[in-house]
Amino acid sequence: MLSTYIAANLQILPLTPLTSMNRSRSIEGGASLLLDFLRLTAALVVVIWHAKDMWYPATAHDPSSAGNPAHSAVVVFFVLSGFVIAFTTSARNRTLSQYLEARLGRLCSMVLPALLLTAVIEVVVRTDADPALLAEYVRGAFLPRYLISGAFMNELWLFSAAPPVNRALWSLSFEFWYYVIFGLWFCTGRTKKSVGYAAIACLIAGPKILLLMPIWIMGCAAYWLPRPKVGAKLSWLGVAAALAAAFWVGSSLRPLPFEIGHAPFYFANQFVTDWCIGLFVAIALWLIPAPSDGTKPSIHLVKRVRAFADLTFPIYVLHYPLLVLYRVVFDTRFEDPIQYGLAVLTVVLISASLGLLLESWRPFWSAQFRRLFTLFKEKGPIQLPGEALLQEGAKLP
Repeated sequence: MLSTYIAANLQILPLTPLTSMNRSRSIEGGASLLLDFLRLTAALVVVIWHAKDMWYPATAHDPSSAGNPAHSAVVVFFVLSGFVIAFTTSARNRTLSQYLEARLGRLCSMVLPALLLTAVIEVVVRTDADPALLAEYVRGAFLPRYLISGAFMNELWLFSAAPPVNRALWSLSFEFWYYVIFGLWFCTGRTKKSVGYAAIACLIAGPKILLLMPIWIMGCAAYWLPRPKVGAKLSWLGVAAALAAAFWVGSSLRPLPFEIGHAPFYFANQFVTDWCIGLFVAIALWLIPAPSDGTKPSIHLVKRVRAFADLTFPIYVLHYPLLVLYRVVFDTRFEDPIQYGLAVLTVVLISASLGLLLESWRPFWSAQFRRLFTLFKEKGPIQLPGEALLQEGAKLP
C-alpha cells in the first residue's frame, strides 16, 4: 500500500522540532553561489539540450542509452528544491496556510501564464498546419490537457498528460505534489495525524510521483543533517568530488529499470538511475562548509549571480513552447548551427524578460491564495479526506 510506504518513511524522520536540528546551516556566501550556479546551469542545459534535439534530430538522444542531460538536470532541480524548502520551513515557523500560500503563489505565477502561452502557440502550430510539427506537437484533446495541467494533475498515477508543446511541465506536477505532501506533514505538527494527511496526498499523487520523491527528500536531508566536522578546503573538495560523481553517473549509467518517456512510469521510468544521481548531488549540498569557514565571496558577486539564477524558473517553464514558436515562424533549418544558436539565445532572453514581468505579479497570486485560505478559516475547520477515519482511531502501521 502506498499509504503504508509513505507512513513508514515519514515516521523514520524525527518528530522533534526540526528548526533545532541544524541551526548553523544557512544559505549564504559560498553555499548561495553554488546553489545558484547549479540551478542556472541546470536550466541552461535543459534549454540547450531540448533545442539540440529539435535542430539535430539525427543525433537525438536514444532513450535506451545513458546520458540524458536534460533529464539529469531536472533531478538536480528536485534535490535543490528539497534543500531550499527544508531551509525556508525550518527557518520560518509557518502555518500550513502560510506555507501553501508561498508555494502556490510561486508556482501559479509562472505555470499558469506559461500554460496560456503554450495554448496560444499550440493554436499557431495547428493553424500553420506543418505536417511534421502537427505530428510532433498536436496530440489528443486540446482543452482537457490544459485544465489538467493547470491543476497540476497531469502526472497523477500512471498517465502523463502535459501538452506536447510544453513537455517540460511534467516536472512541475511532481514538484507540486512534493510541496503538498511535505506541507501536510511538516506544517501540521509532524504527528501521526500529520503522517495520515501526507499519506492521503500520496494516494492521490500515485506511484509515479512517489518514485522520484526520495530524490526530493534527499535534498531535505542534505539540509537537516549536521555538517561533517572537517575543514573548509576538504569540504569543498568533497563537494567537487560528489558533483563529479553525479555527472559520471548521469552520463554513464544506463536508464534503470526502464527507458523514460513511455508506460508504465513515463518520466519516472529510470528512477533507480535518478536516485543515484540525486544521492551524489545531495551529498555535495550536505558537504557545503559553513559561511564562517574560509574566505567569503563578495556580497556583490553573490547578488549578481542570484539575480541571474532567479530567472531559471521562467526559463524552464517557457523555453519549450518558445522554441516551438521559433520553428514555426522561421522554419527549422536542421543542422544549422547559426539558427540553432540564435534560437537558444532568443528563447533564453525572451523567457528571462517574461520572467521579470511575471515575477512582478507574484504578490497578486499570493494575495489571492491568502484570501482563499482566510475564507476557509472564517467558515470553520475543514475536514480533509480520510480525516474522519483518523479521528475514529484508525492506526497507521
